[in-house]
Amino acid sequence: ADMAEVVAVFHVTTTNEADAAFSEKKFSIFNFTPAIGTFFQPGKFPQTEAFFERLQKDAAAATDAAKDFWKRPRPYTVDPTLASGKLEKSFGYPSGHSTEGTVLALLLAELFPDKRDDILAVGRNIGWHRVEIARHYPTDIYAGRVFAQAIVRELKSNPAFQCDFAEAKREIEAAKAVPQTAAIPQQTAVAN
Repeated sequence: ADMAEVVAVFHVTTTNEADAAFSEKKFSIFNFTPAIGTFFQPGKFPQTEAFFERLQKDAAAATDAAKDFWKRPRPYTVDPTLASGKLEKSFGYPSGHSTEGTVLALLLAELFPDKRDDILAVGRNIGWHRVEIARHYPTDIYAGRVFAQAIVRELKSNPAFQCDFAEAKREIEAAKAVPQTAAIPQQTAVAN
């Protein structure tokens, strides 16, 4: 059933959807900018950016260890007709994109609670896009989401994480306090 769903999804994926999925081979917190707002740009939040880069690397390392333990072949390995683009050599379970995307989404949603639903949707899509290009089975994606929840739960119990997260929150709150309006040139009065 898992393979049947991959095959069905792969064959109805549009070129634009596949391009979007391939563009996420490498992703960061700034993939969430459409959900958060255009003010959320690289270079504007140095502490937050560095913090989330470390988190993403840690989530990737945990996921790689799980992949090496489970050794589940990717769909295109089982069915070579699904192979396209540059192929990963690692195993597929759990999905690293789903795990990392969900870790980022869960924590960004805490920093931007008013954008929570949109942020979580971006995280889910980062994982699902991998099914569209036959990199993962749906169960790989689901496992990544569950694994991410466990990672976040463990992170929250770590005092160093709590301190770093508080710093990121302060940086975000300071940026939110600054009005995000574009500068409007002032007109000078013309004397009669």
